[in-house]
Amino acid sequence: MFKKEKKKKIKKMKIKPFHRKKLENYLKVFYEYYPDEKYTVFHFVRYLKLRLKDNKDAWIGVCGTTGMGKSFFSLIVGILFGRPFSLKDNVTYFPKGKEILVKFTKLFFNVLIIDEAAKQMRSVQWQDKQQQEVNLAAMTERYKINAVLLNMPNFDEFTKSMRRGSILFRAVVIYRTKTHARIIIQRKSRNWRSEDPWGDKAANDTYNRFEKKKKELTNEIILDIERSIPNTIMDFIIPNLEIILPEITDKYSELKTESRKIDSSSDPINKRNVYKEKFEDLLSKITKILFFNELQIGKVKTTKVEAATAMGISVDTFNKYLAKNSNRSTSRTNFRN
Repeated sequence: MFKKEKKKKIKKMKIKPFHRKKLENYLKVFYEYYPDEKYTVFHFVRYLKLRLKDNKDAWIGVCGTTGMGKSFFSLIVGILFGRPFSLKDNVTYFPKGKEILVKFTKLFFNVLIIDEAAKQMRSVQWQDKQQQEVNLAAMTERYKINAVLLNMPNFDEFTKSMRRGSILFRAVVIYRTKTHARIIIQRKSRNWRSEDPWGDKAANDTYNRFEKKKKELTNEIILDIERSIPNTIMDFIIPNLEIILPEITDKYSELKTESRKIDSSSDPINKRNVYKEKFEDLLSKITKILFFNELQIGKVKTTKVEAATAMGISVDTFNKYLAKNSNRSTSRTNFRN
């Protein structure tokens, strides 16, 4: 009897006190090299905790182009928050609505990172039932007092209801250098009647003026524009987490890769593509069997027109399947149209 293979359990990779202490110590030394910085990530974490201690939750849209550092910023916040935190229980990778809700309800006064929010939160999927459940949780589950960080490349991709309702803060990675990434924190206007609760219209007008003057948008100019928006609370820089806690970032990347594989294999679109390929391979085999009379049925030579007609397809389609993955020598065939 063969022994049943045990399923490989995914380690939670819990953040331990020495991880948190190592990060804190590194950050303190890091900020000493930038004495002109008014705020640090410590200020943001304290601000977030104060919000939650008022028995309110906080949904934060974390935006920035791929590779700018959204995920690592979210991890830094989760680690510094000081509550039990693991890469399995506090992070969703390529999530589905049910997974988000399950993890959200298990946490209390903690941080949940929805690492690929685009999978369920983008505006083109607003009608998705699972996404509606997540939106409902964002509007009603106040008693959990959790901070939820939703990573999305572009803030406009969130649904309108999320941008104007559930999401209270916006963290944008506006640029990244070799040494650090710049994060700007903005708060939605308290004026619920506002047509522009994030102050984007005024900011866009400023950006457009610079573009009309054909001025280069440097990091400094971008920072000045964002700081001028009334919604801006603070901005600060963060170092690369890979340098500080490589064991954490490596495990995070591993879990994300595993989740991507699972997500791809369960994607109905991918399944449809697999079935389509299998169907076309089958037609290709049938085409070759008919044309080359491999079963030796009836007359030996068959024209393409006769074979295509028997299959109910056109001669062009017949030729396509005949040529598909063909390793036959043309000398073997007697092509007669």
